[in-house]
Amino acid sequence: MALSYKLHHSGTKQGRPGTDYPVLASVPYTNFYCDEQPYPGFFADTESRCQAWHYCDIDGRQATFLCPNGTQFSQAVFVCDWWFNVRCDLSEALYVINTRLYGTPRENPARPHRVITKELLQNIFLK
Repeated sequence: MALSYKLHHSGTKQGRPGTDYPVLASVPYTNFYCDEQPYPGFFADTESRCQAWHYCDIDGRQATFLCPNGTQFSQAVFVCDWWFNVRCDLSEALYVINTRLYGTPRENPARPHRVITKELLQNIFLK
């Protein structure tokens, strides 16, 4: 399936820091744990409103990073993007995209495997 990523940037879009997007100065503590994910990869942290993101390696080790202020981690394309291009509310449903990186899920994940649907993809890329 071929997807096109439609950016919604038409000039400069002003936002209110702390309201329209998070403005964290350091990586926050959240309840995200790589050992609860069924596969390795890149994961937006929805508790941080997607300003933080995690990399889970194939052994379950976790590294956490922070996107610059004004940006959020896009689970759809695995990069920090302008806040108005990111649908943080859909991030967890897109974790399954990580299966493209390493193939199969880990054995005995604590969370069930999520399924991505055509409707979900259309909400992200055709909004």
